[in-house]
Amino acid sequence: MTRVAKRTAIIIIYGIIFALIVSGVASLFIARPTCTDGIKNQKEEQVDCGGPCAPCAVDIVGKDIVVQKAFIVPAGEGNYDVLAEIHNPNPLFGGKNVYYTVTMKDASGAKIMTRSGQTFILPNANKYIVEVEWQTPQKPARVDVTIDKVEWVKFTTFAAPQIVVRNQRFGLIHSGTGYAEAFGLVVNDSSYDFHNVTINVILFDQRDVPIAVNKTVQNTLDAQTQREFRLTWPNAFPGTIVRSEMEPETNVFDSSNFMKKFMAPVESGVQ
Repeated sequence: MTRVAKRTAIIIIYGIIFALIVSGVASLFIARPTCTDGIKNQKEEQVDCGGPCAPCAVDIVGKDIVVQKAFIVPAGEGNYDVLAEIHNPNPLFGGKNVYYTVTMKDASGAKIMTRSGQTFILPNANKYIVEVEWQTPQKPARVDVTIDKVEWVKFTTFAAPQIVVRNQRFGLIHSGTGYAEAFGLVVNDSSYDFHNVTINVILFDQRDVPIAVNKTVQNTLDAQTQREFRLTWPNAFPGTIVRSEMEPETNVFDSSNFMKKFMAPVESGVQ
C-alpha cells in the first residue's frame, strides 16, 4: 500500500470514528420522537396516536337517549319529587356519563326550579331518574327532562349485572312513625362484588300513576349475597297503593365499584 493510500485510509477511519462520536453526543441532547411529545411525527395518524403509538380514539355517536315519561310526585306540603323514565336504544353503546336537566314549570309554562344531574345507562336499557326533595311554595304543573350530553362507551360484549329485588312488600304504617313503608331483599346473583347498589322504589295507584318515590343506597353487596332494606314516607299521599317497582342499579362504568373484567369497552366518545 502506498503512503498516499495509507494516509487516505487513516483519514477515512478517523472520519468514521468522529462521526460516530458526534452522532452519539447529539443523541444525548436531541429528544427522540415519542408517543407523548405532543408532535405528529414517526408516521403517527394524529398527534401521539396511531402508527407506532396506541390507536387513536374514535368518536362514538349513538342514537339519542329517549325521555319516555316524567312525573311530579307530591311529597308533603311545598315538597315534591320527580320521576323520569329514560331509554337507551343502542344495543352495544352504554352511557358512561349522562348529563341531564330537570325543569319544573307552573301552569303558564314559566320556570319554577331547575336542577342538573348526572347518571349512567346500560346498553338497550330503561332506567329511572329519581330527584327528590324539591321545595317550593309554587305549585308545579309539569316537569321537563332533557338529556344534555352523553359520553358513550362501546362494548365488545355485554351482560347486565344480575341484581334483583325479591320479597317486595309495601303498605301503610299504623304505629305513628310514618305514613307508608316499603321492604325488599336485594340479591346479587352475579360473580362480582359491588361497592354501591342504588334501589329506586316507586309506588303506583290504581291508574298506574306514581304516587310516591324514594331511593336508598346499599354499600358493599358481595357476590352471591343478599340484604334487606326498608324505606318510609312520613307524609300522606293521594291514592291507594296498588303495586310497586323496585329497581336496583349499579354503576358498571366506575372502575372502583366492581371488577373491571365485567365489561369490555373498546371505544369511547361524546355526543
